[in-house]
Amino acid sequence: MLSVVSPVFNEEQALPAFAEDLLDVLKLQELDFEVIFVDDGSSDGTCEFLRSFAKEEPHLRVISLSRNFGHQNALLAGMSAARG
Repeated sequence: MLSVVSPVFNEEQALPAFAEDLLDVLKLQELDFEVIFVDDGSSDGTCEFLRSFAKEEPHLRVISLSRNFGHQNALLAGMSAARG
């Protein structure tokens, strides 16, 4: 299994296109995969978008941190949860 971990912070505007494009490319590969988005305490609609999108996309997982811990800590949280 391939795990892709992406920390995000206040990415409400760019995230829909990025998530769709990433999943489209991964679905073309002949392997099992998961995409883990780690919301690093966003104050916009990033987390709401991810949770809604994850309901319709089985390859997508969302981790929501209680506040902004920084890029490296968000990445570590995602890697710790990764199955691949």
